[in-house]
Amino acid sequence: MKSTATQAPTTTPAPEPGSASASYTIARAMLDEFERELPTTRTFIERVPADRLTWRPHEKSMTAGQLPLLIAQTHEGVVRFGLPDVSTAPEFGAERPQPASVREMLESLESGAAYVRQTLLTLDDARMRANFTIFRDGRTLMSIPRALFLRNILLNHVYHHRGQLGVYLRLVGAKVPPSYGPSGDESPFA
Repeated sequence: MKSTATQAPTTTPAPEPGSASASYTIARAMLDEFERELPTTRTFIERVPADRLTWRPHEKSMTAGQLPLLIAQTHEGVVRFGLPDVSTAPEFGAERPQPASVREMLESLESGAAYVRQTLLTLDDARMRANFTIFRDGRTLMSIPRALFLRNILLNHVYHHRGQLGVYLRLVGAKVPPSYGPSGDESPFA
């Protein structure tokens, strides 16, 4: 019989604003969220059927292998991209690499997570608040605080693609894992 009791969160809560705890930095808060979300992201990637990696829902869509590989590679890629004060915008629209296996995607996810853990905390609050600028062809495309850029891509953009992956899983007949509550296939509370 499964227990219906809920457990208290195991993460340390953020200190109250103005408290003496200066160690809870912007980067620490971002890394804590990254770590809370990583197991869910891993589960979504694990659910991709190995025999459906080249399937795509539409000719303009990524394949069922390309999308989770993009998710797996985004963590390291965005942190590397956001480290200098100025970066050149990447070329979008090129064909994404096609992974050969789910294992390849999971290995990419784990190596990217290791890089984020190693690198993110090296950015102090002043550096996180400093503007990060993206150029292309001699013009500024974006200039925003680094923390906002990292949050938008490292976290929010990955959640967006993870949601897309949930639709792919449904369409190929795989079970969709829960994210922030029950999915149509299972509940984290069961």
